[in-house]
Amino acid sequence: MDRQLLIGADPEFVLVTPAGKVAAASRFFGAGVGGAAGADAVLVGRRLLYPVAELRPEPAEDPAALAANVRRLLLRAADRISEPALRWAAGAMPVPGLALGGHIHLSGAPLTSRLLRLLDSYAAFPLALVEDPAGRARRPRYGTLGDFRQQPHGGFEYRTLPSWLVSPAAAKACFALVLLCAREALNLTYMPALEERYVEAYYAGDRSELAGCLDGLAKSIANTSSYPALAPYIEPLFEAARRGTTWDENSDIRIKWRLPL
Repeated sequence: MDRQLLIGADPEFVLVTPAGKVAAASRFFGAGVGGAAGADAVLVGRRLLYPVAELRPEPAEDPAALAANVRRLLLRAADRISEPALRWAAGAMPVPGLALGGHIHLSGAPLTSRLLRLLDSYAAFPLALVEDPAGRARRPRYGTLGDFRQQPHGGFEYRTLPSWLVSPAAAKACFALVLLCAREALNLTYMPALEERYVEAYYAGDRSELAGCLDGLAKSIANTSSYPALAPYIEPLFEAARRGTTWDENSDIRIKWRLPL
């Protein structure tokens, strides 16, 4: 019997003062791992600091359910962050030098090199086409293609993506693309992550070159049986990539997630 395919996540965001300084998330969540929301550690010199907030939503079977779990934790976080003047920022690098991640967890799907290349092709590449241009500074130290970590729950964590908490639409598009890759791993034949020119364009932030793979990706996923149900989540991201629209890492994520300001 096939294992149930579940998708989870641990996205990060950062709290920014009106002066542009980072307010440590540990002031509101405490340091260390555990719970549904917490502060993530960063090594600065010899000191372990906890500037970044991390959400750990319950996994789900579909993009809308996981996005609802994420929003539930954002609302809970809003109850604990008592300074309304702080801006909640996400993306790749909303504060210079501080990289954020939007790790995706998969369970019920076998971890293979093929699946990792598909995730690079169908999730990392399209997201790179819509990220704030400043986010390119996250790579190559972070956002390495094929980056993963095995998890105690028996699944694995895909670690390449930046923090898609910029909007519910970006989040649901990422969830849908990852699910589609997991469900259709044997049916997707187009893999631009195996082509050197696209890999180089990804690391260089060369959006015009990387966009050359977009039509091939769209055609490939449209031919799968999983696409009709996931298309409403995926198509807005691909349309934004075609238009050259990028997210703004200077915006406050609470606005698009409809959180109280």
